[in-house]
Amino acid sequence: MNSIGEKERNFQIIYDFPPYRPPNEAFSALIRITRGCPWNKCLFCSMYKSLKFQMKSPEEIKKDVKEARRIYQEARTIFLGDSDNLVHPKLPEIVNFIREIFPEAQRISAYARANTIYRRKMSFLEEARKAGLNRLHIGFESGDALTLKRLGKGVNPEELSEAGRKAKEAGFEISLYVLSGAGGSSRWREHALESARVLNVIRPEFIRLRTLTVLQDSPLKPLMDKGEFMLTPPLQRLEEVLLLLEGLELDSCYLASDHLTNYLWVGGFVIYKGIEGNLPQKKGAMIKTLKETISFLESTEEEVKDSNVLYAQGFISSL
Repeated sequence: MNSIGEKERNFQIIYDFPPYRPPNEAFSALIRITRGCPWNKCLFCSMYKSLKFQMKSPEEIKKDVKEARRIYQEARTIFLGDSDNLVHPKLPEIVNFIREIFPEAQRISAYARANTIYRRKMSFLEEARKAGLNRLHIGFESGDALTLKRLGKGVNPEELSEAGRKAKEAGFEISLYVLSGAGGSSRWREHALESARVLNVIRPEFIRLRTLTVLQDSPLKPLMDKGEFMLTPPLQRLEEVLLLLEGLELDSCYLASDHLTNYLWVGGFVIYKGIEGNLPQKKGAMIKTLKETISFLESTEEEVKDSNVLYAQGFISSL
């Protein structure tokens, strides 16, 4: 997940603008449906911790949509913030209105919590999809039950699988975010294997890798300071990603590492930017990239720096 850029921040003066959006929604028109996160208990996340959750009224949202229409002369894609818009009971009505104001839009996407999808009736999901909501960005994080519990995710693997099934049945495209390093150094194998297992059940259209980066205000930071959670070192994390990839048996999925947190630096140079490609076509090439990088890290005597190291050293201020 990316915070918004300078140009987008300027728009906040004109209407209520979502503070975060996925990197691949960088060119989307942004519309805020809710404020904050209704769960807000994930230990790895600091995005909405200081923000009280609110559902905006349809009237306020429609006013913002009209302002957005004035700003975005053309919007092929639209992204809805904040973190979990499927909780909004008027979402189908709101999406219908957005479609009316932005008739040229080819895709409308939104963040959604798996637990909300799991609890929603199929009729509501189908209505939102019929209204024109195409794609859901879902924080999957891990398929390992213990890892999910430790991170305070508020969902278990069975609920993740059922949420994925319901979303697919309703007709949504699914983009799942897998958190590399989520299991810590003690549970990286289970995290990789169980994540592959659940992903094979859900069969998402997109898998997006993010690396766990513990920020100073993250609720996970005190646990790390006390030694109750140990970060997965870069070499081990690559082995984790390799194990995950080898376990994926998907016939039509795009896997991306489209975030700075996946980068690795050695001697001041980026030596790894992640893996990316269609599955299963590019699976062999991605495995080759991982194995070559692992081999290099095993042979180098220089320090390997990841996003956690660079954040601690002050080279990365936010993510």
